[in-house]
Amino acid sequence: MRQIKGRRRLAAVVLALAGGTAVAGTASSFDVGPQGYAGSQLRRVQVYVPDGLAGPAPMVMALHGCQQTEQNVLQDWGLRAAADRYGFVLVTPFITRYDGLRNTNCWGFWLDQHRHQGRGEVEDLRQIGLEVERRWSIDPHRRFITGLSSGGAMTVVASVAHNEYWAAAASAAGLGYGEDAASVSFSGCPGSATFHSVDRLVSDMRAERDSSYAIPLMVLQNRGDCTVLAQAGERLRDAQLKLNGDAAHDTPAEALAEEGACSPVFGSDYGCRHARYTVDGQPGSRSLVETVFYRGPTATPSTGDTDHGHYWIGGEQGLDGNWSLRQGPSYPDIVWNFFARHARADGGTTPPPPPPPPPPSEVDCSGTAASPMAHIAAVRAVAGGYFNLRALATADAQDIGFAWDSWSSVRLYQVQPGRWQTARPAGCGG
Repeated sequence: MRQIKGRRRLAAVVLALAGGTAVAGTASSFDVGPQGYAGSQLRRVQVYVPDGLAGPAPMVMALHGCQQTEQNVLQDWGLRAAADRYGFVLVTPFITRYDGLRNTNCWGFWLDQHRHQGRGEVEDLRQIGLEVERRWSIDPHRRFITGLSSGGAMTVVASVAHNEYWAAAASAAGLGYGEDAASVSFSGCPGSATFHSVDRLVSDMRAERDSSYAIPLMVLQNRGDCTVLAQAGERLRDAQLKLNGDAAHDTPAEALAEEGACSPVFGSDYGCRHARYTVDGQPGSRSLVETVFYRGPTATPSTGDTDHGHYWIGGEQGLDGNWSLRQGPSYPDIVWNFFARHARADGGTTPPPPPPPPPPSEVDCSGTAASPMAHIAAVRAVAGGYFNLRALATADAQDIGFAWDSWSSVRLYQVQPGRWQTARPAGCGG
C-alpha cells in the first residue's frame, strides 16, 4: 500500500495551487517527538493555514500512503484549495521514521505496537493534533482525519483508538481495524486478498475504544482497485454499522437512508454512488457510515504509479501525481461535506495521559528481599558512607542499613542489568 517535545524547524511560505491560482495561506513546518511512550518516533509535520480564519477553526489531518510523503498530499490531493474554500486548518504529517518490515513510508496500521492508545504511531498522531492545538486555535468539536491506503487504514485505527478525540474520519482505499498484511493484494490485477470476518473486526474495535461515542466514518473505494479490494471497503462499512447501530439498524439494508450520484465530480464520475447509513435509517439523521463507491480506471497518467486503480482523486484543483488522479469524484469536496455535517456531538474530550510504558524485560518487578550484607555479597548494593559502614543500593545509592547487618530484610528491585534500587520501578503497577 501507499502510503511533542521537539520543535525544530519553523518556516512560513506562501503556497500556490496546482492549477496555478495563488493561495493566500501560510504553511508551517515543524518536528514532533519522539515522546516517552513505547514506539514513538520523530515526525515531520506540515500545517497549512488559510488567511482570514476567524475564531476556532476545524482541523483536517491527512495521512499519505505508502511510497508517498506529506508533499504528495500538499501538492496533489487538492486539499490546500479545499482548506481555502471551506476554512479549515490542514495538517499533513510525514511518517519520517518507522520500524518493522514494510514498504517505503507505510503507516504501520497492521502492527500491534502502533494501533493502541498510548503508544506507537497512533499515539504520535494524536500528539501532533494536540501540538497543532497549542499553536493555533482549533475547534474541539471539529477535529477530522483522513488518508489514503495505509494512511486510510491508519485513519480507521486513529478513529478507534482515540474515538474520544476525533469527530469524524474518512478512509480512502483503507482497511478495517485489526486487519493484517494479508488483506492487501500484491498480485497485480484483479488482485487477491483475505480479510477478517466482520464479527472479528467488531470485537477488535470494541476492545480498543475507550468511549462509546460512535465516530461517523466515510469509506471511499474504487471497485477497480487491485491493491485494496472493494471487499475491504464493504467489510469496513459493515463492521462500523454492526458496532455502532442498534439492533434494528446494524446492517446496510436496515441503516440505508439515501443513495445517489456522487457530487461534485471533475470529468467522469465513473458510475460513483454515494450512500448514507444513519442511526435510524432516516435521511435527516446523523450518519454512522457513508460510502463512496465507483469503478475508476486502473491505469493513471503518472509514470511513478503501479496502475492498480489505487489512488486519491483530487478533483479540479488536484494533480495527476503518484497514486493520485485529478478526474473523478472530487474527494476534497465530498470529504469536507461529510466532515461539515458531523461535528462532534459531545464536544470532544482530551483523554488522560497514556499509561506508563511497560517495564523492559530486565526490570525486576517482584524484587529480591535479603539482608544488607547479603545484598552487598550479591552486588545488589555496595559498601559506602563513612568508613564504608553503610550498604547503598547500586542504582539509586539509597542507604539500606549497616553493611554488616545480616539479620534485617530489605527488598531491592532491578531496573537495569546490575542496577538495583529501593523503589518499585515505574510501569510495574501497584
